[in-house]
Parts: sequence; structure tokens; C-alpha cells
Amino acid sequence: MAELIFVIFSRKLFLVSLVSLIFITPQLMSRETISEQLEYLDKYVFCFIGDSGKVNAVQGKVAKALSNSNCTHIWHTGDIVYPSGINSANDPDFSDKFLIPFKELFKKEIPFFLTLGNHDHKKNPKAFLEIASTEPLINFPNYFFLKDFGPICFVALDTTVFDKIYMFNKRDIQIKWLKKTKESLKNTCKFSIAVGHHPLFSSGDRKRATPQLSMFLKNHIFGSFDVYVSGHNHVLADEGALKDTIQLISGTGSLPGGSPKVEPEGIFNQESPGFLQLIFYFKGNSIYGNYKFIAAETGRTVWENNRIGRGIRLN
Repeated sequence: MAELIFVIFSRKLFLVSLVSLIFITPQLMSRETISEQLEYLDKYVFCFIGDSGKVNAVQGKVAKALSNSNCTHIWHTGDIVYPSGINSANDPDFSDKFLIPFKELFKKEIPFFLTLGNHDHKKNPKAFLEIASTEPLINFPNYFFLKDFGPICFVALDTTVFDKIYMFNKRDIQIKWLKKTKESLKNTCKFSIAVGHHPLFSSGDRKRATPQLSMFLKNHIFGSFDVYVSGHNHVLADEGALKDTIQLISGTGSLPGGSPKVEPEGIFNQESPGFLQLIFYFKGNSIYGNYKFIAAETGRTVWENNRIGRGIRLN
């Protein structure tokens, strides 16, 4: 009898242990996975500058602030070389107005990801592609492209072809690519960022997007991505959300100006020389983006907010 009781007790103990293992292990694995992902994401500090293409004191301050920052990857929102881009891959303007001013960042082997602005399109935009094909720290494989970092996905756009009426024949190929790209990312991208040169709207004194550009951004970007980052307007700005897409502007790389005299309530728009910084962290099972606007002269944060990632939404 004693032996029978012992066997029954042992079997019950085994079953309890098995049930506990089944229900507890997934939680432990989930925490370990989140910890590993958090450590992975913590390696990246993304910074955004724009409209930096004129050599002056402001450009020098922004370049120095970036070199003293903890940025690991830098996205340029366009107008890399004022006033008219470059003629060729050997154009001295590219060295004088980009490579030399940001040489300290290149010494640290910090990669740049480029998007072209309207000024960059004026001469020979293909020259930027040629440069990127031979410079490992300059990422510009195409006028529009995808770059992902685990569950964080970036889509770089060429918004000038939608802004300029005479470039209408270059729009369809980008729209088709974008639709296909969003479809491919909908199950894997947990935080989505689109980067282009032109903003959709502005609380400052710069013009809003042209009708044809506005149509593209409203139909394909706003409502699909968590954040849209642009330049063109020479301000640092958190313009708020439209269709659940937050619009951020980083365009004070060399020619700040255009902020409103009275800052509208609840949003941010200043013409301080500086840059935008974006980092990621987990809260529960969600990925959050923490974004800061940093003044170049002081290195201090002048505006900060958070955004929860929803990935890609197909609209």
C-alpha cells in the first residue's frame, strides 16, 4: 500500500511539474527574447540632419555637435549640396560641402544614409549614386530604398519627383516599389520610419506640399508609417500626427529659419541649429521610439517625445 501511494504521489508531482513547465517556460522565453532584442536595439542611435549643404558657421556647429554625440547612424533628409547639387562624382563641391565638414564622423566610421533634396536634383543626381558605390560609409543604393535593423524598418523616398511636375514620368516606378515593399514588411516591421525631403504640412512660414506631392504622401505614407521624417523647411519640428503618422522635420543643418513667431500649442517648431535623434526601447511587448531634438550650440534636448510602434499599415 505504501509503495502504491508513493507511485501515485510521484505521478502527481510529475504532472504538476510538467504543467508548470508548459505554462511558465513561454513567459521566461518571452522575457529572454525581449531582453536580447532590447540589447540589440540599444546598439543603435539614429540621428537625422537636413539642408546642410552650405559651408558656414551653422554647418560647423551642427557637424561638431554630431561628432560629439552618441549617434551611430546618420540619415540626411536632403539638400546635401547647395545651391545646385553636383556635376559628377569628382565634383569638388561634394568634398568641400559634405566630406570635409563631416570628416570627424567619417573618422569614427559612422555611416550616412542619404536622401536627395530638390537642390541635389538640379545638376546630376546620378553622381550621388556613383559616389555611394565606392564609399562604404555613404549609403545611397537608389533614389528610394529600404533599410531595416531587425524589427525597425526605414524607407527612404525621393519626394522631389512628386514635387516637380516635369518629373511626373518617374513617379510610377517608386509608387509600385513602395506598395510592394510595404506588403513585404507588414508582418516583420514593428516600428516604421519613412524619410524624405519634403514635409506634408508646416506650422511655420514655409509652403505646404504641392498638390501632387500632397496626394502621394497622404495616399502612401501617412497612415502607413509610424513616423515621417523630412527636411526642406529649415526648422526642427514635431508637427504632430496625421492619420496616426507623426511628422518630424530636421532641416537646420546650415540655413535655419522659418519657424512661427508664436509656437503653436502642443507642437514644436524652432529654427535652432541642430538635429533629431531617435532611439528605441521595449515597454511590455511593444517597441517605443523616443525622439529628441538637440540644439547644436548647447548639446541639450529642446524637445522630446515618444511614439509607440505599430509597424506598417496598408492603406
